[in-house]
Amino acid sequence: MTKKPSITDTEPVAPPSVPPLAADLDAGLRRLKLAAVRRTAPEVLITAKTQRWTPEEVLRTLIETELAARDASNVVNRLKAAAFPVPKNLESFDVAASSIPPKTFDYLSSLEWIRAQQNLAIIGPAVING
Repeated sequence: MTKKPSITDTEPVAPPSVPPLAADLDAGLRRLKLAAVRRTAPEVLITAKTQRWTPEEVLRTLIETELAARDASNVVNRLKAAAFPVPKNLESFDVAASSIPPKTFDYLSSLEWIRAQQNLAIIGPAVING
């Protein structure tokens, strides 16, 4: 009598691999410099097929992916090009140690002044805490 394999005896089953894009599609996306679409399209297409997405949903997802990747790349490139001596961000700003009133800081960090097309000039020494 042969022993039936138990659940613990079986090897784990790898998830189905995502097939690559057809060579002509890959070449076209490369030529159009749509790197994020090229990278994510195979998986998006499988998801779209299994979830029965409309063509608009597929296109919207791919475009949003490309836009997000380009926006992230632009931020990195602009920060690099700016060559700031010491990178700063709002999360690391200590409002309590500043002379800026908390209400003013909240307004500035809300970026409402940008939507209102107002200018901002910040004058003062750069404080570098070691």
